[in-house]
Amino acid sequence: MKEIRTDLYRCPFCGFEARQLSMTREITQDDIKIAEDNDISKWHVIERVKRYNWAIEDAVTDPVRKHEKHGNWPEIAEANDIPRATYYARYSSGWSHERAATEKVDRKKAPKSRRKSGVTT
Repeated sequence: MKEIRTDLYRCPFCGFEARQLSMTREITQDDIKIAEDNDISKWHVIERVKRYNWAIEDAVTDPVRKHEKHGNWPEIAEANDIPRATYYARYSSGWSHERAATEKVDRKKAPKSRRKSGVTT
C-alpha cells in the first residue's frame, strides 16, 4: 500500500480514499487565532472538530456558510394577501423574491384534489 499523506488512506483494492481522524491533536490557541482571522468563531471550530469530525485545518480555514436572508419580502407578501407558506414555496421553486411576493394567488382554481377526480363545481 502506498501512503499518500499521513492522514489519508487509500484502499489497495478499490482505490477508495478516506481521511484518518486524528484523535491525539487538540485544538490549540493558535488554531483559534487562525479561525478568528478567517471570521470563524471558536464554537464553530469546536463543533466542526468534535461533532462533525472535521480535520482541524479544514475547520479553521473553511468559511462559515451564510444563509440567504429573505429580507422583508415575506411581510410584503402578507401585505399583498399572499400567505407566507405560499411565498416560501414559490421562492423555493425558482420564483424571484419580487414575483413570489407580488403576484396574486388565483383562488378561483379548484383544489388540486378536486381537479384530479374531475369534480369542478
